[in-house]
Amino acid sequence: MKPWLRYLIALFIGGHGFIYFRFGLGGLPDVLRDWRGRSRLLGDLVTGDRLKALAFGLSLAAGIATLACATAVLFAGASHGVWRPLAMIGAAVGILFFAVFWDGQMQHLVNQGVIGVVVSAILLVFAVMFPRAF
Repeated sequence: MKPWLRYLIALFIGGHGFIYFRFGLGGLPDVLRDWRGRSRLLGDLVTGDRLKALAFGLSLAAGIATLACATAVLFAGASHGVWRPLAMIGAAVGILFFAVFWDGQMQHLVNQGVIGVVVSAILLVFAVMFPRAF
């Protein structure tokens, strides 16, 4: 693979990870504006601030793993294939984050992270199908 393409892919993965990381630190308040404070998946099992803390934790974990994946892709020669498990972990935790966080409001689906789910799913499929890509 040409270095410029690997750098571009690392930048894309890093940008995706940064969004998870930023939300995990309590950023992106627009996402929380219309959030009901409960999860469609978990129902009343975990709600309010406890649910928010769980979602922030999952988002932070997804962000860290995805940023580490981007770094491993960037330094592919020295990383010895570590990008793949990092991509799988980051993507799976990111998808889990959305499943826990989404409150079921279809009109706020995009604002609450469905685009991140799509990007994470693409990253997960890529890591599974192309184990020696980097």
